[in-house]
Amino acid sequence: MRRPRSPGSRGAVPAVLAAVLIAGCGHDGPAARGGEPLAAADVGNPGIGFRDNRPPVLAPGTECHAFTPALRAAVHLSPGVEPGPMEPGHGCWAEADGGNIVSVLTTATRFGEFWRRAWPDDDGNGLTATIVDKDAAQMFERFLVDDRYYAIRAGSQWTAGLDSGLTKTACMVVADTGAAEPLLVNVTQQVPKVSGTAETVVRQCDLGTAVVRTIVGEHDPGGGSRVR
Repeated sequence: MRRPRSPGSRGAVPAVLAAVLIAGCGHDGPAARGGEPLAAADVGNPGIGFRDNRPPVLAPGTECHAFTPALRAAVHLSPGVEPGPMEPGHGCWAEADGGNIVSVLTTATRFGEFWRRAWPDDDGNGLTATIVDKDAAQMFERFLVDDRYYAIRAGSQWTAGLDSGLTKTACMVVADTGAAEPLLVNVTQQVPKVSGTAETVVRQCDLGTAVVRTIVGEHDPGGGSRVR
């Protein structure tokens, strides 16, 4: 499996995590115009089907366009930090506050595999850094973003590094945008275990959800998993 290159430029950022709460795993915010409203009951059904008749929200290779001023503010990305591709023409990531790496990727894995908790160990193109292991995930939820997008989030926290001296907390949020290639966001924090600054899985997933909402709000107005 290929591992992506490290993010490009890095800089000091304020140690403030964006606290964005979602209203349960069934809904995330009020209904918006555009995409067909989705049924809350669908979140309990792993067997529903998904459409693939729309282009991806961010074409592969354009994911760095997601890091608009609004998204930079949401993740507390300092002015001196510039996002960079994870690989040439594939994915984008940047280092934000508190040791967070924020990744945005248009993945080749079909959304149905994420919804059924059956996704592979890479993103469909060989990258593994953005994927939370489906079997090791301590949190897995299906939910709706703005009542228009099917989405899942999966997160884990573990110790790593020499003598297990680091705490890593990761959350992967994947949204069905009605395309064959869904939108995948990963927020991973790595801090010294003794620092006491490790975020919870839930807070990482809240931040990842905020990233998804910002991206679809700016790049997919009137969109959704099912567009009339």
